[in-house]
Amino acid sequence: MFPVRPGEPNFLAGTMGEMRGSHFHGGIDIRTGGRTGLPVYATADGYISRIQAGTGGYGHVLYLTHTDGLISVYGHMNLFEDEIEKFLRMKQYEEESYEIRLFPDRDQFYFQKGEIIGYSGNTGSSSGPHLHFEIRDQDHRFLNPQEFGYTEIKDNISPFVKSIAFVTRDGNARVNGAFGRFEFEIIKVEGKYTTRKPIALNGNIGVEIYHYDNLNGTYSRNGIPEVTFFIDDDTAFHQVKERMSFNQNRNILVHLDYPTYVWRKRRYNKLYLSDGNLLDIYKKTQRSNFFDENPHELKIVLRDNHNNFSEFQTTVNNRRIVYPETPLKTHFQIYENHLQFRSGDSTATVYHNYDKSGIKPYTSNKSWYYYLWDLRKALPDSIISGRTKIKPDLYVTIPPGFEFNFYNRDFDIETDGYTLFDTLYLRFEKGYDTLNNRELFQFKNRITPLRAEARVTLKPDSVYGDKSGVFTVSRSKLSYVESEKLENGSYEFEARDLLRYTIAYDTIPPVITPINWSRTNLKMKIEDSGSGIKKYNATINGRFLLMRYESKQDLLMAQPKDPNIPLSGEFILKVEDNLGNIAEIKRKL
Repeated sequence: MFPVRPGEPNFLAGTMGEMRGSHFHGGIDIRTGGRTGLPVYATADGYISRIQAGTGGYGHVLYLTHTDGLISVYGHMNLFEDEIEKFLRMKQYEEESYEIRLFPDRDQFYFQKGEIIGYSGNTGSSSGPHLHFEIRDQDHRFLNPQEFGYTEIKDNISPFVKSIAFVTRDGNARVNGAFGRFEFEIIKVEGKYTTRKPIALNGNIGVEIYHYDNLNGTYSRNGIPEVTFFIDDDTAFHQVKERMSFNQNRNILVHLDYPTYVWRKRRYNKLYLSDGNLLDIYKKTQRSNFFDENPHELKIVLRDNHNNFSEFQTTVNNRRIVYPETPLKTHFQIYENHLQFRSGDSTATVYHNYDKSGIKPYTSNKSWYYYLWDLRKALPDSIISGRTKIKPDLYVTIPPGFEFNFYNRDFDIETDGYTLFDTLYLRFEKGYDTLNNRELFQFKNRITPLRAEARVTLKPDSVYGDKSGVFTVSRSKLSYVESEKLENGSYEFEARDLLRYTIAYDTIPPVITPINWSRTNLKMKIEDSGSGIKKYNATINGRFLLMRYESKQDLLMAQPKDPNIPLSGEFILKVEDNLGNIAEIKRKL
């Protein structure tokens, strides 16, 4: 049974397996018309095996284990069924915590198919009211709910192809005579997608595609479960998202083109296997597609969840390239183990390790000469070509699959064998923001994805006192990073991304604003513009009072142990931020 409005038309805001930045979406997002409180039904017979309440992630979520061993998951709920809600509140009071994870006995909460298990909501990290619904196997791998025969979702719209990109996978490969990554517009001719411009491919080339799917009655751009790529009618790549492992989710960062996602929020699906990619969704893939100068037919077939198909088709190397690609729009970039740079001069010198190497351009146009330097030879200290002078700020090459420690005057970085997908060419610049009086520690590797955290230690020149910590700097905005101040004045933290950091103070306590002092509907707004809220604690007459925290609205709402008895006595709320500043409010109720 469909979990919301069964038997009626329903609409989705998200599908299983679609790309969501740092993870694949685990289920389907069922629209609730912008409302909360819709009944949520058990999709099949089973018992509640897990109950969770939290401010992030799935928020209030139920796990229902079925007689066949499958597990259905219901996320972002507002309220659970009455008996579950009573059990949850009792345990929250026992542990004196709003955030809680419970595993009831097998025979404690049993539901038959079609019984109400709770009501839809907007809790956790949802961006609006909806029900997040998953089906998992016994190993908690995601299964596609749309493969279970639900008729409430209609779709007769074929997938859309918006753009295609070709990328050089080594220093000898070329796309229209250039090294790098190049996107091409798509047009539709006689029902099939194709490129507008002629394309010439030579050497080891990767193909990426930007696509999405629409369903009837909704504007959401949803994911596509199956993509097949053919070269001259031979299958070069075949991807099917029918079963996905939760612990492989981070591999999405090398499944899509990560730099394009970071800079432009477009998710290009790679039709080749990048280094470090451990996903098991590929029926066939390979790291290399070698193209010679002969014509080759490329075909990409996309299938959505309702067996609507779209096809892209083009032939490469069969038309003269009138306008070659511009290899580089900035002075230099690092791509596929190479540093590419441009100059107005026809000779260049690379200085490295107290040595130097003269190199020649690999191509040129009316404005520039373009050069490639293989970083596996040596890391350049500087490059000079005529008036062009480049200081790439390259510090060290960190290999994947190994424990690696690098210690420097301004910072230390430590990785283990699981931290990196691929080789990291670490770039760093120490600076100073005179306007805001800040030391800046800038790692220039924002577009290099990490599989797991690297341990970073920042070594400031200045001495900082209490209430100081590490913050990321994005334009003028500071965001706190959970960090530890060491005895020697350094700051240590775990980094999932290598960004720009500073050391800053936060001496201002959080702000508590009463919204409603009613004894039956007590509400507070809590905010902190500095390091962010770490924890809060409320009491009534010295005893723990449960407060439901809706972080998206910065709201705290009292949930008495017995909701039928109005609150009475001295109410005290303390709110602490991440650097130890505390705000407190008291009142007799």
